Formats: sequence, structure tokens, C-alpha cells
Amino acid sequence: MQEFTAPVLLARLAKYHQSFAKWLGYLDQFVLFPPLLWWSTRVAPEGTLFVFADQALGPWIPLIKPRPHLVHVHDLLALEAALDLQPFHHLGPTGRLYQRWIRCGFRKARFFLSVSQATQVALVRQLKQRPLLSEVLVNPLHCRFRPLPAAEASSMVNQALPGLNGQPFLFHIGRNWYKNRLGVLAIWAQLQSLPNPVHLVLVGGADAGMCQWIQKNSQLKCRLHLLDQATDTLVLALYNQAAALLFPSHAEGFGWPILEALACGCPVITTARAPMTEVGGDAATYIPPFPLLPDAQRDWAISSADTVRMVLELTPAERHELRQRGFSHVNSFQRERWLSLLVAYYQHALECQSSS
Repeated sequence: MQEFTAPVLLARLAKYHQSFAKWLGYLDQFVLFPPLLWWSTRVAPEGTLFVFADQALGPWIPLIKPRPHLVHVHDLLALEAALDLQPFHHLGPTGRLYQRWIRCGFRKARFFLSVSQATQVALVRQLKQRPLLSEVLVNPLHCRFRPLPAAEASSMVNQALPGLNGQPFLFHIGRNWYKNRLGVLAIWAQLQSLPNPVHLVLVGGADAGMCQWIQKNSQLKCRLHLLDQATDTLVLALYNQAAALLFPSHAEGFGWPILEALACGCPVITTARAPMTEVGGDAATYIPPFPLLPDAQRDWAISSADTVRMVLELTPAERHELRQRGFSHVNSFQRERWLSLLVAYYQHALECQSSS
């Protein structure tokens, strides 16, 4: 296997000037790399399959179109935002042009693997011709996500967040616009009337909107814990210790935290929309999508908080049953099955294109 990636040549000339290096990096990527890739495809031996690890590499797909190829599709959220199909996110003129350039490129491909049915449906909407292969291959679960001994997980969490002081907490991870972190805060705020108000741990730095919300609701800051970064070990411990993962995303390409949380025995509350429903299956608890109208958003937060409260108040027996359902569900995301299907799809793409 050989990896092709844009060389870092011109960008090195300005390594002490970050903004200038960025623009030189674009020259590396869009001027120097295309002829290198084109030449590599011409000298590669017969029987070579060119795999694009992400559809965002679309601008370079036309360079290898005559050769056997396959494109992995993770999400089309940025492209949909450029086409005004994502109401909660909009791109500027240059972002719109770039996403259209990406689409123009990946439309030339004929073989695709999508990480979810929702992503596959989004892909089909953007293609001009029917692909020769368009299959769903869900992401595999990493083996590190597993239940930990309670004392071990508790020790790591208390060391990183001493302010929790052993209190129950909801957990959320992610910083992208589609994670709906303001929705997370709105639901959590409605839970503060509980006899023992639940804490909230957020991994991912606060953006301007979140900072404004926190300033406006400063009385809740003592139970809000923000981590800009967290190690893999700490994230694992947080999944294990959280009362639930609160994950009301607007959209996802796959929804990694849902799968990771279930594998750790953490209850999941997420949006009743694909692909969240694909990844969560019957092991997650669902709330409606975040409404567009501001007048409806408070009612959404109240009703969603009622659902979260129900999960928090599960009996030990009910919580155990939910955990077991999650463990059973994640078995369909095992790496061995993923690898077997991946090899089969690669072989199919290679044989189909080589014989054409």
C-alpha cells in the first residue's frame, strides 16, 4: 500500500510566518500536487486500486478516473450547508465555491462507500449518474471503548474535574456547529429544578454563542464544566461515569459518540433522525429534532428535559437492562466484520473496473 498526499515544500519556506505559510500550503496542495498525482497514476502497476479516504478529496478524483478507484464518504454536511440545505449553518462565498468544486470532482467517481444510510442518501442526491457501486459500510468500534472498573473511572474523572465532587453529570463531546451545543445547554438548564441538580460536562471549547449563554445564565456556572481538550483516557472515563450522553445533534455523518457511549455502558439520549437512529438502534433514547422557530425551542427544551429526567430516574434494574441492550447493539460494529466487508468491496471495485 502506498499513500499519496500533498507535499509540504513551499510552505516550509515560511514556517515562521503562519498566515503566509497557509497560502504557500495551498500552492503545495493545488498546484504542485496534481501533476505528481497524475504521474503516479500513470506509472502505478496494473491491478492498483486508488482509494480516496474522504469525498472532500473530490478535486483530485478526475485525475485518476481512468484507473480503478473507490471513494469513502463520511458526511456531506458542509456541501449541504453550501447549498442551503442545512438551516443551522451557512457558508461564505469562498466556502460555497470550494464545496461545489469538491462536488464537481466526486461526481466523476463511480464507486462509493458511505458510513451510514443517511450519508448514502445524501450522496445519491448529489450525483448526476448512477454509481456502479454505492454501499453502506458503517464505521467499526475501536476496542478501547469498553466498561472500566468504577473506581478507576471515578478516580480519573475526579482528578480532571475536582469540582464535580462525585456528583452525577450529563456528558457531551464535540465542537462542530451540527452538535447543537446550545440545545444541550437549553435542555440541561431545564433540569436544574431537580432536587439534586445534575452537572454538565462539555468537551470542546466554548464558541461565542456558548459564551453569551453562559454569561446570561451565570448562576449555573458552578455546575457546568468545560474542557477544551481531553485525552482519550479521560474521554473513556467520562463515558463510563456519566449519567447519560446528551447528544441532540442537528445532523451527523455517522455519530461516533453514540456508539462509543453505548460500548461503555452509558445511556444515550439523541435526536430521532438518521444517522443517529442508525447508530443508536433500540439501545438509545430519542428526542425530536431541534425546531427552527425560536418560539418552539423552549417547548422543545422542556419536553426533551422530561425525557432526560426519565433516563436519570431509571431503577438500577432498568439501567442494567438498557446497558445490556447497548452492549448487544454495538456487536454489529465490530472491526473484524468491517474489515471483511471492506476487503470484499475493494476487490469488487478493482475487478469491475479492470474488466471494463
